[in-house]
Amino acid sequence: MSAASAQHQTLSMPAVTGTVNIRQRIALPADAVLTVTVSDASVPDAPSKVISQRVSRTEGKQAPFTFALPYNPADIQPNARILLSSAIAINHRVVMVTENVVPVITNGVNSADLVMVPVTSVPLPVQGQGQGQSTEPLTPPAPAKMLPSSQPVQSVW
Repeated sequence: MSAASAQHQTLSMPAVTGTVNIRQRIALPADAVLTVTVSDASVPDAPSKVISQRVSRTEGKQAPFTFALPYNPADIQPNARILLSSAIAINHRVVMVTENVVPVITNGVNSADLVMVPVTSVPLPVQGQGQGQSTEPLTPPAPAKMLPSSQPVQSVW
């Protein structure tokens, strides 16, 4: 598939859109990493399945951040519990998370505003190598890079 046809396909996909706000007035450093995720949390006691995700450095921009997370409707089961959440990491440590995850898609909601609150700084997990753990932390992608599960619709941050 050509890049142009992949972009056209992405633009025609439905998307979850909205903004990410921070409850407290704080200035984020330029290297802060914002992650916004749409996930399927239907299976109890199991990790959520990522439907669409955007990971980006904030590049010195401050909240509110806008997002558009395209998704494939074929990935959504009618009775699924689809949730929207976000997190901010600084120096590979999660420092803010969504105050409340927001149900989306299966309840007819495709737009939501998220509010983030500070948390006790938590290190990001490290990638495993065989039975052991790597000492290298997960590294966020370069600015504005999309994960394979999602392509940009029109994103501003």
